[in-house]
Amino acid sequence: MKNKYLLVYRTSAAAEQTAPSPEEMQAVLEQWHQWKTQFPDILDMGDGLLPDGRVIKGGVVTDGPSIESKEIVSGYSIVAAANYDAALVIARACPINFAPGASIEVRQLAGY
Repeated sequence: MKNKYLLVYRTSAAAEQTAPSPEEMQAVLEQWHQWKTQFPDILDMGDGLLPDGRVIKGGVVTDGPSIESKEIVSGYSIVAAANYDAALVIARACPINFAPGASIEVRQLAGY
């Protein structure tokens, strides 16, 4: 039986402020499509996250994410894998790894 893993993509706050050209975006989307084709155990390609948002803390809503952060969560995917090692194989091939300063956090879902 395979477990589900969440891949959380982080990039630098500075990188999030620079929009790619249409040609660059097309090339990036092609890399993501090839990754999905290579690994059929990607259950949900997820999506990128826009740089703005809101944070609720103690019932108070503020603008977020925190501007002071050097890294921000920029997207996610969900994959199925037998164990962490298998999930890491999928994560290592993810196109986000080609972005300067990007990282991927791999977390197993609890399955509630």
